Amino acid sequence: MEGTTQGRRDGDTTSEVEALRVACAMLEARERRLRDFAFASGDWFWEQDAELRFTWLSQRDVPPGGDVLAPRLNDPMLGRTRDENAIREPGDEAMWSAHAEALAARRPFRDLTYRSRRGTDLPFWVRISGVPVFGADGRFEGYRGIGRDVTAEMEATQAARRQSALLRDTLDRLPVGIVLYDAERRLIWANAAYAEMAGGNMSELVPGRTLEEVVRAYAGRGGYGPGDPESYVALALSIDRTRPHRRTRRLPDGRSIDVRYEPLPDGGHVICALDVTPLIEAEQEARSRATQLDIVLARLRSGVCVYGPDHRVTLKNRRYEELLGLPHDAVRPGMGLVDVMRMLRDRGEFDALDADAYLARILAMDRTVPHVTRRVRATGTVLDIGSDPLPDGGFMISANDITALARAEDEARGRATMLDAILANLPHGVAVYDRSRIVTMFNPAYSAIMNGAPIMVGDTIADVIRRRAAAGEYGSGDVEELVARELARDVREPQRRRRVRPNGTAIDVRSAPLPDGGHVSVVTDITPVVEAEAEAMRRAAMLDTMLEHIRHGICMFDRDRRVVSANRMAAQLLLHPPDFLVAGRTQEELVGALRARGELGQGEEAEARVGDFLSRDRSIPTIHRRTRSDGHVLEVRSDPTPDGGFVVTYTDVTDQTEAESRLRSAKEQAEAASRAKSQFLATMSHELRTPLNAIIGFSDALMHDPSRAGLTKIAEYAASINEAGRHLLALINDILDVARIEAGRIDLSEDKVDIARLAESCRRLMEPTARTTGAKLTLDLPDDLPLVRGDERRLRQILLNLVSNAVKFSGSAGHVRISARVTEEETLKVIVSDNGIGISKEQLEHVFQPFTQLDSSLSRRFQGSGLGLYLSRALAVAHGGTLHLESPGEGQGTTAVLTLPASRVVAPPGGKAADTQSAADARGTRSSPQ
Repeated sequence: MEGTTQGRRDGDTTSEVEALRVACAMLEARERRLRDFAFASGDWFWEQDAELRFTWLSQRDVPPGGDVLAPRLNDPMLGRTRDENAIREPGDEAMWSAHAEALAARRPFRDLTYRSRRGTDLPFWVRISGVPVFGADGRFEGYRGIGRDVTAEMEATQAARRQSALLRDTLDRLPVGIVLYDAERRLIWANAAYAEMAGGNMSELVPGRTLEEVVRAYAGRGGYGPGDPESYVALALSIDRTRPHRRTRRLPDGRSIDVRYEPLPDGGHVICALDVTPLIEAEQEARSRATQLDIVLARLRSGVCVYGPDHRVTLKNRRYEELLGLPHDAVRPGMGLVDVMRMLRDRGEFDALDADAYLARILAMDRTVPHVTRRVRATGTVLDIGSDPLPDGGFMISANDITALARAEDEARGRATMLDAILANLPHGVAVYDRSRIVTMFNPAYSAIMNGAPIMVGDTIADVIRRRAAAGEYGSGDVEELVARELARDVREPQRRRRVRPNGTAIDVRSAPLPDGGHVSVVTDITPVVEAEAEAMRRAAMLDTMLEHIRHGICMFDRDRRVVSANRMAAQLLLHPPDFLVAGRTQEELVGALRARGELGQGEEAEARVGDFLSRDRSIPTIHRRTRSDGHVLEVRSDPTPDGGFVVTYTDVTDQTEAESRLRSAKEQAEAASRAKSQFLATMSHELRTPLNAIIGFSDALMHDPSRAGLTKIAEYAASINEAGRHLLALINDILDVARIEAGRIDLSEDKVDIARLAESCRRLMEPTARTTGAKLTLDLPDDLPLVRGDERRLRQILLNLVSNAVKFSGSAGHVRISARVTEEETLKVIVSDNGIGISKEQLEHVFQPFTQLDSSLSRRFQGSGLGLYLSRALAVAHGGTLHLESPGEGQGTTAVLTLPASRVVAPPGGKAADTQSAADARGTRSSPQ
């Protein structure tokens, strides 16, 4: 029996394994089937979020073997709604209304056909179908569906409609001249186009006239040109009209007419005349353009060489030979690819490589598909060499000098390495998840802080949570319930929580969404903070114990509000004589004594307080504080007793009140420091991540799809990478400047600085940005503005920060003005004013705090690290000057005033210093509006 049972169990296990294997095979087959269907259909797939904005588009025109479900990156349709992309055609109102109703009701829709635009591309027709998507909690999350390009179909349909309408009057409007003769060579019919070509005399083309009469009348009017008309008539009548015939004739007015004679089955014939003057002129234009193209090809900065199907040269330009290091005319038409490559090898172009192996690999390339290779010549020049197939079976090789781009890439890689080092040395653990909730990276600090709870790149968030739940990271309880609870957290919203790990480490966990749909998790070891909080709580408990033993003033009253008993401390605290607070004394007498000594104030205030004390409901516990005439603060507590009376406790809390005031001040300072730190981390994370995303995105585009990136696109990508790198460098320099300033290590050089020239330099530098935003940037400086002593680089930094802020916050109709003057106290004032968004008076000093912006959210309209004004004021103070802002209020513009002391002005107005005069001579006359 046991053997039988065991055999049955083994058989069941085998069956389950086989069923699982079959299920996996079916799942893989379904996935292959889905991808094959998707590839064969030619459709693309899309997704929209709950606001009906496109969040995901699949690739189009995917080559065989490619991932047909891979997302399109940087597509102009992403982030836009269908309404923003659609071009509504007249007559489609009912279709769009029905579609809007379907969307509002969250219903599926099919075969919505409309014209769409994508960026600067030409509009095209699409036909889409979609279904609504709901989350596990039933909440609407958007739409998902497929789309198809039906441009050809719609254009063919519209063309057919137009053609059908056009055919109704073709004979009357046909631009081809047509004349029909019968078997006896008598005119049957001619259209207006033929009459116009024949001289515009329709009366000569009367049906019934013979061919000879028509020809003779036309020749008599000089239609065939100068000469004997009869010879022209004889020549025209000698044409054999029983066979097709064609000739081109030039009219006296210069037009060229293509004339066709076609016999008809009944013995007659038809003559078709077509004005081919534009065609002949186009042929001449084409020959001219071909000559121009040859000139352009010769002057291209790219080297081009075209090979025929037999791998022999058919066309090349001089630049091709220059880039490859070959003499002029070394590559000749008819030369084979193998000959060209061997010539390069013999000239030592492949010495840095295994020449023969490299030559064999190049010659073995499949030229029916595009190829891109990069080669570094012995001269250090970096060439990007592409091979592209041509329709005739040949191929074209293009060579581009990308030396500058390669150097830029090396520099970008160096900066990326530096950023990786910064991330690696952060004291906070950082883990990044993509939109599929899969780990894409984490830094060493994350591994150190989460020691014992490892993660790996490629792990899903569900895998990570399940492992940690099983290890007790989330406390005790059912593992599946813990996993469900953690997975239910909405990572699309910022999250923050604290927890204590099984090893006793306390961590602060924060998560924030990323623009690509993923999220970042930041963990911080806050064990010292938690221990400090525990210590504070312990000390608070000790303080409570001590307070319980401190002598308080206590006075017990019966239900008639008469004193039952009181201790000596109560009389001392109330400033009553020792024998005054005795049993039987009424509350009214006690309050009256306080009123008489002025402890309750004067006049109506005192009467009101007396009435409050005597009428207060003592069955309800109360507590209040009262300040004695000598300044001591008493805390008065009233608690009811079971017999209907009450107990009043008096405590001298003067010291405590002062301590509380100090604690509130310290708490506010600590909270301000915490907010500054949090704001700094949030701002810096955002500011560093934005250019880093640009560097990674553009470099990925260059690495993953270099064959499609032309020279223009590569230059654009390189410029974007360079701009992002400079942005990062500027942020880091600002942070280092803050560190130097706070450490008191800022050093200034003592130069003679021309403020006017400095202002002009800043204006030129900010002019492109001002044009981009639509702001107007002007200078208003006196010609005799003196020089100043100071650090020119730091003064430039101050002025550039002020002008940059003014341009940024001025808007499209903004006006930024830079002016300067010497005051009566011989100080120099530099003023930057704008008519932008302005600042409230309460915030005029707040903006000078480090890492501070009026809008501190990551989605704020105006980006920046919040260090510009802080650094500018610190540098101004280092020069012995001041920097302050003036603004009437929000929406009324801002004025920044930099004041340098008289000791730094080289020569005040009216002075005779040579430096001032020479500076004015060198500057010449300054312009005002720029």
